Amino acid sequence: MDEADFRAFVARAIPRRASKWVERGIWSQERSLEASQQAYSRLLPNGKDTPGNHFLKVIDASDGAAIGEVWYTNEEEGGRLQFWVEWIQIDPDRRRKGHATEVLQRLEEMASGLGATRIGLDVWTDNPGAMALYSKLGYRTARASMMKPLPNPRPCAES
Repeated sequence: MDEADFRAFVARAIPRRASKWVERGIWSQERSLEASQQAYSRLLPNGKDTPGNHFLKVIDASDGAAIGEVWYTNEEEGGRLQFWVEWIQIDPDRRRKGHATEVLQRLEEMASGLGATRIGLDVWTDNPGAMALYSKLGYRTARASMMKPLPNPRPCAES
């Protein structure tokens, strides 16, 4: 992914995250874009050149079209190489054709080739298609985060 592709990726990622986190009740609609921009600034302080972060375009071998993107991280922590899939996105009209499976298999090969003993990713439970794909490929739940909506919350004070 070159710099222009990266900027386009972030331009799509920011509103997508904002929208999803509003749908999930995590952020307010009014502050979601700002929160998403801040999150990406924290995650990628040096943009595409943030150490340990890697960005790839997904290309369909049959026609050479760019059909998605992948963001993964790899860095040593605790004496082990940690390989994490931060984002995998296949264009909606290209889904359910094996592209995500192929990308994940290639990422597994990359991770193994670098010396990682496992590969990880996060998936929301409101994404059953992704959960089914990951389970089919051998991914297992390693931890769980739980949330409970609270009744009658007070409005968040502006800081």
